[in-house]
Amino acid sequence: MRIEQNISMFINFYYIFFTILAIPVNLLLIYLILFKSPTSFQSYRFLLLNTAVNETFLIVFSFFLQIRIISAGDSIALLSYGPSRLFSVEFNFIIYNIYNVFLCTTNLSLIISMHYRYCVICYGRIENTTILRNLSITTAIPLAMLIAILIPPFNFSTVVKNTEKAYPSYNLSNVYGNYGGFYSTTTIIYSINTGILMGIPYLMPIFILYCRRKIFKQINEVQTHLSDRTKKASLDLVRALTMQSLFPMICLIPNVVYFLVSQKQHMEIEIAEYLPFPTCCLPCLIDPLLTIKYVAPYRNFITRKDKRIVKIPTISVAPSSIRTF
Repeated sequence: MRIEQNISMFINFYYIFFTILAIPVNLLLIYLILFKSPTSFQSYRFLLLNTAVNETFLIVFSFFLQIRIISAGDSIALLSYGPSRLFSVEFNFIIYNIYNVFLCTTNLSLIISMHYRYCVICYGRIENTTILRNLSITTAIPLAMLIAILIPPFNFSTVVKNTEKAYPSYNLSNVYGNYGGFYSTTTIIYSINTGILMGIPYLMPIFILYCRRKIFKQINEVQTHLSDRTKKASLDLVRALTMQSLFPMICLIPNVVYFLVSQKQHMEIEIAEYLPFPTCCLPCLIDPLLTIKYVAPYRNFITRKDKRIVKIPTISVAPSSIRTF
């Protein structure tokens, strides 16, 4: 029990620290997208905004939930030790699945962003109807997953029974009170949803690396209509999207490893039950930093602000020192 309390306290501090860092960075990116995007970003900024908004919601929901995931045979227990534990078990279960919707749409938004760059570089343009279609599809799939998984009955009593039987030493009901989760991991709906959630982060790098290869080949080997400046900007965006596609795959490894091991044997490794949920949120801090770094208009705005702050104490009033940008 002492170890569990220490882990829980450490993870609580992690969520507080992570939220304090990640929320301002994402809000800064949203501001840059809305007010500092050039005219040429008229279509692309909606894709950037889609990713940033989804990741902001992910941060909020992860802090609100702070889920401990325990696999017990055919059941998966979801135990909240965040602010949401003040609400009902059903409410927590619904919010957790909404969190999964944003997790899915965030990853899919990176795919359609790369598809956008691929079409612009290789074909010269992309129709707005194509962008809207891609956004609609990547929204419809997670929503369908949400609706399917929330069809009653929830059978939380089965979850509690299986979990208490598998881990009698945990005394979970005394610590967490009522809790719920997925009563069966063998149902078709659960299998499909889990396959999509875990499959996208591992298939996404394959698609993005394929598009990256095509884009680099088009820019380096084929005479395109793009200027050198546009080529450099496109290459930077592709590099950013490549890195952004790899982080979800890496961060999902604790989740996959724990799920596979726990299905074979019930090992009481408490830290492994806490790790999967917070690690999935790490890209929400890394992604906006990469976007700001590799998208030239946003990077230039930040660096100009930094230069102004540095130069204020030593600013010269001589007319010859004035420059117009």
